[in-house]
Amino acid sequence: MRMKHPILAALALTLAASAAIASAAAPPAAEGRELASSQSCLMCHASGAVAKPLSAYTSDSEAQLQAAILDPKKALGSSTMMPPYEGKLSAGQLAALVAYIKAGGH
Repeated sequence: MRMKHPILAALALTLAASAAIASAAAPPAAEGRELASSQSCLMCHASGAVAKPLSAYTSDSEAQLQAAILDPKKALGSSTMMPPYEGKLSAGQLAALVAYIKAGGH
């Protein structure tokens, strides 16, 4: 059987493949939002909670945020109550969490 419109068929396949790829990879900030919830970050960093809301840290550099997440006592001072996440998050998870914070915690 010969296709009447091979260009349209190719376009349809390309669009289908693009949609599958886009849906397979969650945006980093979306993954970061899930991590902030599952790692209990929002228990303290929700608006009006124990610590500043995550939106207060959008001007911090990625390196500052990573340091504060991995070893908060070293990065923020010994009085912080935030637990360290070094060894608890993969590099990808850390990047996603930082992306979420840089996006204003939304």
